[in-house]
Parts: sequence; C-alpha cells; structure tokens
Amino acid sequence: MKQATKFLMSSAMMLTIGLLSFTNVHAQENKADLAEVKVAASAGNVYLTFDDGPNNATSQTLISNLKNAGCYQATLFVWGNKIASNQSAWSAYLNSGFSLQNHSWTHSQMGSWSYQQVYNDFQKCNQVIQNAGKPKPTKVRLPYLYNNNTITQACSALGLSIVTPTVYTSDWEGASTETIINSCNNLKAGGNPLMHDSYQNTLRALPTVVNNLKNRGFGFAQY
Repeated sequence: MKQATKFLMSSAMMLTIGLLSFTNVHAQENKADLAEVKVAASAGNVYLTFDDGPNNATSQTLISNLKNAGCYQATLFVWGNKIASNQSAWSAYLNSGFSLQNHSWTHSQMGSWSYQQVYNDFQKCNQVIQNAGKPKPTKVRLPYLYNNNTITQACSALGLSIVTPTVYTSDWEGASTETIINSCNNLKAGGNPLMHDSYQNTLRALPTVVNNLKNRGFGFAQY
C-alpha cells in the first residue's frame, strides 16, 4: 500500500512538472508570436496611388477591389477635364473616402509653358475638386512626371507638393497583372507606386497587391 501511494505521488509530481514545462514553452511561444505581431505592426505605411481618373469603365471597380481587399485609404490623382465625361466615376471618387489630389487639368506636356499657364492649369484642377466639396489638394502628380523650375514654382505657389513614385509598375506600357504585383512587392515604408485608373490588369492585380502588403506588415495611408 505504501509503495502504491509513493508511486501515485511520484506520478502526480512528474505530471505537474510536465504540465508546468508545457505551459512555460507555450507561454514563450505566445510571447514570440506577440513580438512578431508587434514587428509587423510597426513596418509602417505605404501609399497606393492612382493617376488619370476618373474613368467610367474602371473607377468603381478600382475602389471596390481596394476596399474588398481591406485597403480603405488610397490617393486618386485627378485629371480635371475628364470629370465632365465621366460623371458616374466622379461620383464614385467623391463617395470613396479616398484622398483626391491634383494631376492637372489638361494632362499636358508643360515643358514649354509659361509660369501663368502652368499655374492656371493646376489651379483649375484644384478648383473643381474644391467645388465638389473636397479639401483643397496639397499634393500633385505631374503629367508624364515632367518637371522644371517653372513647374516647381507654380506648384509651390499653389501649395502643392510634388509626389514622385518610388515604384514603377509599367501598367501604362501594358504590364501584365503578375508584373504589376511583383513591382508592388518592392514597396518600402513611405513609398508609393505609379499606377493608373484605366487598366484592367491593374484592377486584377489589386487584391493580391493589398494582401501581399498586409502580409508584410504594412498599413495603408493617403496623402
């Protein structure tokens, strides 16, 4: 009887030690998991940006694809004189909750323009956005990314900071969906890709682009 009692007590002690060891191991694993989450959460934000809209054929799908994938902040660089002929897309822009910024009124090559011509063109785009009840733009994506001193001075006078892409997806050159996805995989914190509101391959890429960025720990911000 005594031996049986000793055996039971010994077994109970060993079981307790085992449970404590198991608990400690899992506590350490949980701490490691939490540490990984904290690192991921601190990866920073990226800015998904889209030029050349609004576009009746693509804008609503673009907005829906972003939000359905979990991206609720993005920047739409508005091509001003397209608004009149793309009213349904413009309504989608206005209701999207995304930031509406300046991509000029005429989307012209401004290399030979005077200061006043440049100023007036960007100001007209600013005004149409403000007339729709949105905040005055503070950012601009230059048409064709072309810049010179005259353009810089006009933008500065209008309070527009120039946003230069950090990643080029080449969607405007017919890049495949896979190529666009791979390009966006090169984004780093604070970066923005050059994409457009007009190409089906871009629309198809967006769910994967967003998910890949989320899996890398990035959040999304807008200008």
